[in-house]
Amino acid sequence: MLALGIRYLTGYAVATDVSDRAKAEWPPHPARMFMALAAAHFETGEHADERAALEWLERQGPPAMRVSLADARDVVSHFVPVNDSGDPVHGEKVMTPLQGIALGRDRQHRLFPRVRPQDDTVYLFWPEAKVDEVRRAALARLCDKVIRVGHSSSLTQMWIVEEGAGVTATLEPAHAGEHQMRTVTDGTLDYLKSAYNLEGIEAHADLQVRIAAAKGKAKAALRKELTDRFSGIDPSSLRPTISRWQVYREVNGSATREALTSGAFDRELMVLSIDEGPVVGLETTWNLLTALRDTILKTCDPAPEWVTGHRSDKSPSQQPHLALLPLPFVSSQHADGHLLGIAMAFPKGTEPRDRGRALQKLLYEQDGQPRAIRLVRGSIGEWTLRRETRESPPRALRPESWTGPSDTWATVTPIVLDRHPKSDRAKDLERWSLEVAAVLAESCQRQGLPTPVGIDIDKTCWHRGAPRAMTSHGGGFPLMPVRPGQSARQQVHAWLRFDRQIEGPLLLGAGRYRGYGLCKAWTQGAR
Repeated sequence: MLALGIRYLTGYAVATDVSDRAKAEWPPHPARMFMALAAAHFETGEHADERAALEWLERQGPPAMRVSLADARDVVSHFVPVNDSGDPVHGEKVMTPLQGIALGRDRQHRLFPRVRPQDDTVYLFWPEAKVDEVRRAALARLCDKVIRVGHSSSLTQMWIVEEGAGVTATLEPAHAGEHQMRTVTDGTLDYLKSAYNLEGIEAHADLQVRIAAAKGKAKAALRKELTDRFSGIDPSSLRPTISRWQVYREVNGSATREALTSGAFDRELMVLSIDEGPVVGLETTWNLLTALRDTILKTCDPAPEWVTGHRSDKSPSQQPHLALLPLPFVSSQHADGHLLGIAMAFPKGTEPRDRGRALQKLLYEQDGQPRAIRLVRGSIGEWTLRRETRESPPRALRPESWTGPSDTWATVTPIVLDRHPKSDRAKDLERWSLEVAAVLAESCQRQGLPTPVGIDIDKTCWHRGAPRAMTSHGGGFPLMPVRPGQSARQQVHAWLRFDRQIEGPLLLGAGRYRGYGLCKAWTQGAR
């Protein structure tokens, strides 16, 4: 076994998420840790035994990890002076940053997003790795040379963890999970060396020094060599782009989740993006999700109780079952509520192997290739869904957009009340509101959630882009279908505040298995 420890000495981790420049990367990606080791190697002589150790490490596969939750800090814009300009070798006067500002040259806009980990130490594990003493010694020397991971202000200490230290993983590589992180593979070190371009930088600097000391024809010849070799472009180290991604899942009982309360569903959502088909809004939630549910049931043979929601004798299950979530474009300035995809939320306790066995025919062809999922729903249209695998999908297609955690949530689709209030909304709004609040509190309690300390109810959604709770004046959600002879159920948008952090997905009410009652973390205070 090999394990590395990385401690953030300032208590902060400063590194930019590759998909969002205004967001900090957390958990830190294994590729970022490897790049820190590679940088230490390149900057300190490139010793052969260290290179061999890094080449061995890049072949060991994605590591398991131990990371804590982290508190995001406010992102503040910084404006920094531009770099010096001019080239004394070619007779151009060097302009300092202050002179550039005085002449009106733009300052550069910079963001330095950071998080404060609840535990300042991160661990990487390769449980099956068999490392000999030579490689272990070389890796130990490299660890001693690493002074930062990410931005230069993100100071770190790195070391090899002794076996038997009792540290366990909280994240592990998986086929489905809530985190996507960059990892390395065979050839990564060679790519990083090419991007670092140390030989080109040193050759360019050497020519500049020789030009400055030369005279006459020798100086002209060296200038020509500089131009022919570098075409007037100063060589530099390129920002490396690691394109290998790995899905990670939370290890059951992990320390990162101990302080959180969650409902009936696992946070590991399986996301399907809409690849082809008509653009539709949230109002089609019931129809589109019903089409997907029918398709799932056709491909499951036999379909387990946690998928169907019914026992073998056709009676309703007493346990939570598979829920389907619409994934709309909401909560931003130009949001219009159109659907970007659908997610599957699994009931807690279903094993990954059981999920894979049940959904194998839905997601994969017989030869193991990913399968396009075709949905047909009457006259509404046809859609093609594909499992989301992009490294930087839209926010709505990222599981963390729907899982929080947060102490305040607001509905995106209306909650369908589990029972009818006795009061008449039109005659006694206050009493009706109190009854509805009690119904919502009971809905939370049935899922093992705490009673909300604050509840607000409205026809209008808190999240921009989502329709009103009921159809009126040509817009809004249709009433959830009910069985023949039953009266329609009332449905409302709600704002919920708890006395602790709640982890999603948060699905409430009678329609929670078919897309109604979907909540999203709310960060803007009460309305």
